Formats: sequence, C-alpha cells, structure tokens
Amino acid sequence: MKTIKSILISMFLLCFLPFVFTQNSEVPTDLVSAFNVGNASKISSYLNTNVELVIGTKNDVFSKPQASGIITDFFRSNHVSSFLILHKGTKDAASFTIGELKTNSGVYRVYILTRKSANQILIQQLRIEPSND
Repeated sequence: MKTIKSILISMFLLCFLPFVFTQNSEVPTDLVSAFNVGNASKISSYLNTNVELVIGTKNDVFSKPQASGIITDFFRSNHVSSFLILHKGTKDAASFTIGELKTNSGVYRVYILTRKSANQILIQQLRIEPSND
C-alpha cells in the first residue's frame, strides 16, 4: 500500500510541478504596467546584458545601455495612451507577451520575450513595430 501511495505522489509531482515553475517565469506585471505608462527606465531595468531589439530603424543586438537609450528615445517621441495584452505564454524558463501599444503617433505591436535566469526575469528580445491592423 505504501508503494502505491509513493508512486501516486511521485506521478502527481511529476505532472504538476512543471506548471508551478512555469507560472513563476511569466512576464512580470510591473513590466506590463511600465509599458502601459511608457516608463522606459522600469522597462530598461529588466533588460538582459545584451538584448535583441527592434524599434523603428533599429534592428540589432544591443548592449543594455544602448537598448535603454533607444527605448527612452522611443517613449520620449511616442506618448503612451494604453497597452493591451493580446496573447501570452510560457515554456520552461521562457515567457512571451504580445500586446498592442497605443500612442499619440500610432498603434504598435509589442513582442516581449523573457527568460528566467538565476531567479531573475530578463528581457531577451523586445520588438515594437507599427501595427498592420
């Protein structure tokens, strides 16, 4: 009887434990809130040492200070009115969010890819592109 209980507990943990850890790697709510108000410094605090960035004509892998400057310039020129999450997901230590950013100069599609590393969630890729809708 103890063997059956042990097997059932082991199966339960193997099935459901990954979901617990997956939830912890979601894009943080305060990062989403930073997009909602155009807070470039808060967004920059989540950047990895190097980040793939696509904003306007900028499309490359940038260092954190370079990417911070580009993000700051974007939000200085584009005052945010709202940010709406359209889709999000997680897999292992990675997560993504796709959203719609409405600004005074137009609507943009935002793609944020994060990865959890050493108990810290960092942006690996950030794309802010004009929406086709």
